[in-house]
Amino acid sequence: MGGLIIRASLPHLEEYADKMHSYFSLSTPHLGYMYTSSKIIEAGIWILQKWRKSQCLTQLSMNDSKNVEDTFLYKLSVSKVKYI
Repeated sequence: MGGLIIRASLPHLEEYADKMHSYFSLSTPHLGYMYTSSKIIEAGIWILQKWRKSQCLTQLSMNDSKNVEDTFLYKLSVSKVKYI
């Protein structure tokens, strides 16, 4: 999750662009969990969503909007950062 938080914050850190060189993330779910191939992960996410009502999990599973193009992860994927 930290990788997504950093990626979402990059447009807000433009004034520090001269101090940053690159961004590299490992094991960050940049594509979310919409197309997961594991039934165990799907079941775990479903249970956690029902139990905790987590906005984060709703966004990761791209269920925060009926239209895919209105979901948080889609908007993050098409956003442009000027200094990259």
